[in-house]
Amino acid sequence: MTEMTRVIAATDFSAAAERAMLRAASLASTSSGELHLVHVLPPSELLQDVFVEDVENEVERLRARAMHALEQRAAPLAARFDVKPTCTVVQGRAHEAIMQVAQSLDATLIVAGAQGEQAREASPESIGGTAFKLIARSTIPTLLVRRHLYRSYGDVVACAKGVLSDRSVIEWANRMSPKSLLHILSAHTVPHERRLVEWGASQKTLDAYVARERDDRTRQLSALLEAFGLMAARARLHVTRGDPVDTILRHAAEWNSDLIVVGQRSRAPEGFAGSIARQIASRAAADVLVVSTKATSRTEDLMNSQFG
Repeated sequence: MTEMTRVIAATDFSAAAERAMLRAASLASTSSGELHLVHVLPPSELLQDVFVEDVENEVERLRARAMHALEQRAAPLAARFDVKPTCTVVQGRAHEAIMQVAQSLDATLIVAGAQGEQAREASPESIGGTAFKLIARSTIPTLLVRRHLYRSYGDVVACAKGVLSDRSVIEWANRMSPKSLLHILSAHTVPHERRLVEWGASQKTLDAYVARERDDRTRQLSALLEAFGLMAARARLHVTRGDPVDTILRHAAEWNSDLIVVGQRSRAPEGFAGSIARQIASRAAADVLVVSTKATSRTEDLMNSQFG
């Protein structure tokens, strides 16, 4: 089971970031972990364009003001959640600097607002540029916070594909909500269904594929749940036919879920724009945790021996 030993809360001092810091403090406190508050100053080349003269002193003044702002926010978090936040101000491209800090601290979790300081200009069904880059590129699980809610997460939805790498998604869903109900939801479609119908595939053929897919996913996910010791009282398995994004969002709304946990196999931005993880992160009303599910061959072999 993954413990949240070090939680990174990235802030640009926006309202969304304030919500993220509160959630991060709550998680760190619950797991007796460390809380690190991080603010990123703009890159040097940008500040050189802004400050024509005395650039170094201006940057130091910005750094001092940012540190003061972090410390002002750290004090009430410490009092409310019984944590001792550390404050760090770095400089660079926001997502890269946040990931560097997280990696240097061997962080367990990155927490950020789903939208940043440009939120007023963006659609509610969107995520900020930094949040998008974090979930596209970070190998560390990244929680995007939307809701002003700090009780424990309830009725968590874990998005599964019926493959061995679902293990990390289920593990994190269980960790984020150790006592609440977990919904393990696996939605699937018939690949190229429209074209198959046009080419003459019968309904019997399509129905047979759906039945096989349902049975395969149910068997694989049931084995994973049993391995985690998650019985019916704690986890409910839902394997259903339908567009994954629409099905996940609809059920999350019906169950009034606070959190959706989704896996992202690729860490590169190429091809990520239309991924299920990106769409869920952009459109969900709940908080979204994006977890890397890229397993090494050794891990896959171990899982195969255990569940195959």
